[in-house]
This record gives sequence, C-alpha cells and structure tokens, in this order.
Amino acid sequence: MTTAAPTATAPTAAAPTTRSRRGTPPARLLLVALAAGLLVGALTSPAQTLLGGTVLAGLANAVGPWLLAPFVVGARAGSPRTAALAGVLACTAQVPGYYLVAAARGFAASTPWVLVWTGGGLVGGAVLGLAGWAWWTRTDRWRGAGAALLVAVWLTEAVVVFGAVLRYWDYAVVSGVVGLGLLAGLGLHDRQWGAALRWLAPALVLGAAGFALVVSLL
Repeated sequence: MTTAAPTATAPTAAAPTTRSRRGTPPARLLLVALAAGLLVGALTSPAQTLLGGTVLAGLANAVGPWLLAPFVVGARAGSPRTAALAGVLACTAQVPGYYLVAAARGFAASTPWVLVWTGGGLVGGAVLGLAGWAWWTRTDRWRGAGAALLVAVWLTEAVVVFGAVLRYWDYAVVSGVVGLGLLAGLGLHDRQWGAALRWLAPALVLGAAGFALVVSLL
C-alpha cells in the first residue's frame, strides 16, 4: 500500500490595493501646489468682478472651485502623505493669493476671514488631496471614493448653500451641472463610474454636514 505524498499549495498573493505609479517627485509637486494655489487665489478676485451679475458669478464665490487644485495635485502624488501635504499647500496658498490681489485692487482684508479660510484650507486641502490620490490609484473597495468626494462638494454646495440658504437657484444649477460633469469626467479613469456612484451617498451626507457646519459658523 502506498500513500501519495501531500502536494504543497503555493500561497496566493493578495490583490494590490493601489495602482503602481511613481508620481511627481515630492519637492517638485509641492512647488507646483504652491504656485497653483497662489494662481487660483489671485485669479478669484478679478473673476468676482468679471463674472458678477451673471449666472457664473457663483463660481468665483464658492468653495468647490478652490478644492479643485488640491484634488489635482493630490492625484499626481506618489503617496497619500505627499498628496495630503500638497493638497494643504495648494488650498491654503489660495488665501494669500486672493487677499493680496484683492488688496491691490482696493479691497481691505478681514483678519477673521483670513483665519477662517486658512483653517478651512487645512482641512479641505488635506481631504481633497487624499481624494485626488485615491481617485487615481485605489483599486480596492476604496475605488471611486475620491471621485465621489469631489463630486459631492459641488452637489451639496449647490443644494445646501446656493439653494437652501441663499436661494440663488441659478448658481445652484451651475454648481450642480459642474458636479455632474465631474462625475462623468472622473469616471473615465479606470471606468470607475459605478464605484463612484456607490460612494456618492455617504459622500453627499458628509458634504451636507460639512456645509451645514460652515453655514452655522458664518
């Protein structure tokens, strides 16, 4: 009687949770983040005048546009830590960029508002920097969460701020259209429309809570 020798089973490698990429070198990315933040902030002040009185005026008086830069630089990062740092730098740099140009145009800066927007930039920049990194790299259950967060910012600002609070329905429509456009565009990367939609509901709840808190503090 012979006994068959047991066969060895090769260990199964775990599926990768992120897409392999080098990303932009950290020092270069942080410089780009700083420059992008200063530029967006500087352009916001004249944009408020140029777009004033049009349906697009809300784009120069909203949070959503200022969270695009941290998302984009975060997407170029090679690690979540670099993404968060770049996002914070891009977001907070918009504050001096805006107020320096506004002061040059004859508008006085308010110290409390500078502190409020800087504090918001620290939080929003870190979150959206990580969201950008997640959008570009995640392949696990977090896939789609980054895109959903940015989309939710625009949609909840449309509903909560422009709609429920200010009653600026034309601004709300523009912000909502941009949000839906972002959903369509961001979903093109790795065909993650379905994943983004699965994350959209919790992202909307988070965004609505965040804007409700901001409105209560103003």
